[in-house]
Amino acid sequence: MILFLLLCALVLFIVASWIYFLRDVRKYNVSGPTPYPIIGNGNLFLCDSNKFLGILSDLAIEYKDAYRIYIMSDRYFVLSHPKYIEQLISSTEIITKGISYDFLRPWLGDGLLTSTGPKWRSHRKFLTPAFHYNILHTFLPVFLKNGNILCDTLKKKADGSSIELFPVMAMAALDNITETIMGVSLDAQKEKDSKYVKSIDDISQIMATRMRDVFMGNNFFFSLTPHKRKHDKAIEFMTRHTKEVIEARRKELNAANAKKLVESSELGMKNKHAFLDLLLLAEVDGKQISDDCVRDEVLTFMFEGHDTTASGTVYGLYCIANHPEVQRKILEEQKEVLGGDLKRDPTFSELQQLKYLECVIKESLRLYPSVPMIQRMVPKDVEMAGLRFPKDTTVMINIFRMHRNPDVFEDPLEFRPERFETSNSARNAFSWIAFSAGPRNCIGQKFAMLEMKVTLAAIVRSFELSPCGDEPEPCGDLILRSRNGVHVKMMPRN
Repeated sequence: MILFLLLCALVLFIVASWIYFLRDVRKYNVSGPTPYPIIGNGNLFLCDSNKFLGILSDLAIEYKDAYRIYIMSDRYFVLSHPKYIEQLISSTEIITKGISYDFLRPWLGDGLLTSTGPKWRSHRKFLTPAFHYNILHTFLPVFLKNGNILCDTLKKKADGSSIELFPVMAMAALDNITETIMGVSLDAQKEKDSKYVKSIDDISQIMATRMRDVFMGNNFFFSLTPHKRKHDKAIEFMTRHTKEVIEARRKELNAANAKKLVESSELGMKNKHAFLDLLLLAEVDGKQISDDCVRDEVLTFMFEGHDTTASGTVYGLYCIANHPEVQRKILEEQKEVLGGDLKRDPTFSELQQLKYLECVIKESLRLYPSVPMIQRMVPKDVEMAGLRFPKDTTVMINIFRMHRNPDVFEDPLEFRPERFETSNSARNAFSWIAFSAGPRNCIGQKFAMLEMKVTLAAIVRSFELSPCGDEPEPCGDLILRSRNGVHVKMMPRN
């Protein structure tokens, strides 16, 4: 009898789920694959991360760059053309991130990436000066120092054999972000087994899996897996480490009566603790920011400024290695700007003159955007670009597909840095959004561009790069990686 009742309940649940999907698809004018009861379209994404982007792109081709999918009962619209995203991403009302970002909250708390509404607006306002050009000047010595350490590391590998780029670049990026954001040097490039790096790698992979896996995304099923323990352990370590740094720096500031620093026009950010000091000294609505809030912002910027920059640098080097003429132009540009002296470090002003290198970075980020997808939550029923968006729809913008869309870029799979020269900039402003766009664009994009310029310029000055191994298989994780790694060969320049 009990078994019969359970079967009846299951049948009723399946029928109710099917009716829900039938009714829901009538609320809007966006088509998509047929959802199954209970799981929706979750069956499509029970795959390895390297196949995830391909599945989304195939659906984009089939449904003309605007389609809907369901993960369980959660509705997603997936867009991959500027005509659909421009109004959405530039809106000052649609600023809440999609539901997938909720998975990040146990790690990043309510920081700039995950917060919304008045809190996000106030924090965005007082954090923006931390990435002003005047402040970036003070970060340059850190980037140059760590770039030289990176080149010393690469010299030991530069014998014409295969070099896997991600592990090496991740260590350099971590040294840069910890020293500029927290004022602490981890010496990750010298410490072979960094527990902080392992924690970030573990949590990033788990989060990415939860975002695409219909079962791992469910809190109950997730709690039954070994991933939950690894997830909690990684978060506990990173949170504890960050709190220790915050507490130590607050004591230093209190001892030095550092509040006098904020009287300067640069908010007292002439020292290497710039970002953390800004947070510790800042006030919102007349109140000092709590340590928990400071921790959330530091963890957020550690995440956003570490893996993203490493990914951008890795794929930039891959593209340079595979295009000798581009590599030659980068070197020639540096010779011209540096007055023929390739042994010295460039100044901040000279780095701004490396316009071709900037085009190379933008083109590599077009083909390999560090963040392949972003999300927004629609707070009310709206119509944009001829599409009806019901309230509580999560809109996924597939940057990876849009940047490779033949309707957006001519010959999209060709690597052509010249696309980004001033004379060729007539395209839609929202066709290239490697750093997102609109009010929620990446606050640290100038920081990231400067760091990538310094790193790529130093490597090209020091080494001749050439292709090696198979073409990378990009993975649709939180940050763009590769299933089979990204490999190049290097030889020291004469």
